[in-house]
Amino acid sequence: MWFHMPLGGTSSEFAQWLDLQLEASSRLHQRKLTWREKRQMKKFLEGSAAMLHTRVEADQAFLFGPIPPQAAPLVFFTKQFACDEEHSALHLSMLAEPDPTAAAASQRVETTPFVSPHFGEGLRCLRSWTGPDGGLMLSVAYAWNDPAHDVDLLLKCHYDDPAILEASFDAIDDFARSIWISISE
Repeated sequence: MWFHMPLGGTSSEFAQWLDLQLEASSRLHQRKLTWREKRQMKKFLEGSAAMLHTRVEADQAFLFGPIPPQAAPLVFFTKQFACDEEHSALHLSMLAEPDPTAAAASQRVETTPFVSPHFGEGLRCLRSWTGPDGGLMLSVAYAWNDPAHDVDLLLKCHYDDPAILEASFDAIDDFARSIWISISE
């Protein structure tokens, strides 16, 4: 149900991946996608890949497959940071909540402990706020400290349809528990 999303490579390699992604979505939903659904998904994924590559500088990205083709896919990204601070609850919460001091009246933040079999105890942060168009926006972030490898890890997604994101939470939590870091020697 989770597909790796390339963040590098040539434009023709990315175009091939897009075609494979559309075929996978069609098979997952057991129907042929309309030309409008294909165009919408391609445009969204191209924009997401560009943003993750240039603005976020994500290490990896993943798509959650079982989203209706009419909706934008759930795109998750991981980011590893060299840990240059003491591993503490405060440091971990700063990873999960990018700017906790910027909480506006329209923003709600709920941070809870989250345990991974690979990283131990971390945090899951669910944040909701009012978007520029007045709609509800939602993000979920998972953060862990891995002192054994001196790395902090962040897994994150933003989405503008809270119902779809909330309906997927069990699968998202399972995916968050499944990730691990591969250290090259």
